[in-house]
Amino acid sequence: MTSRILRALAVAAAGLALVACTATPTPKPAPPPVDGADSGGRLLLWAPAALEVQATLLADAYNATHTNQVELTLVPAADYPARVDAAAGRNALPDLFAGAVADVPGWTRRGLYQDVTGRIDRLPFAARINPAHLEAGTSGGARHVLPFVVQPQGGDAVGISRDSHKADQAWNFLYWLLSDEAQVHVLARNGDPTARDDL
Repeated sequence: MTSRILRALAVAAAGLALVACTATPTPKPAPPPVDGADSGGRLLLWAPAALEVQATLLADAYNATHTNQVELTLVPAADYPARVDAAAGRNALPDLFAGAVADVPGWTRRGLYQDVTGRIDRLPFAARINPAHLEAGTSGGARHVLPFVVQPQGGDAVGISRDSHKADQAWNFLYWLLSDEAQVHVLARNGDPTARDDL
């Protein structure tokens, strides 16, 4: 009787082992498209008022060619850090917010931007992006921002806020921001330096 039970248990165990060996592993989800999603999202973007010309040109050009729409809010430079801090305290940051390269490292260390390292790494022009802006938003080896407006004395970077629930749509704007269209036909045409050294 006992030997029959032991044999039955051995057969059952062998069957389980065979099933475990032949089971199909669960596939990993596909990464989001390299350019994000242009799916009709309404994106809130904050920028310092000193960048009114460039930020308005960029928002208008993006809105004219995309289903997503960027709603730009310009904040006086003197009030900008306090506005960001207040919104962060209420978990009410906009989808995207720009800031001076000098302010970005502190916001990055506080976790106010989403990690976009994997998205940046997949860009075909990743190695050509202005390194100073990337470095300003790098913490613990993770990158969080891209150049917004490049200026001789630094400029501003922009990232997706930790509070945004529209990361794929927000990334679509950032992807476009570094495209030839935005860099050459919007920013360079306005007399601003490009954020990529191959343009």
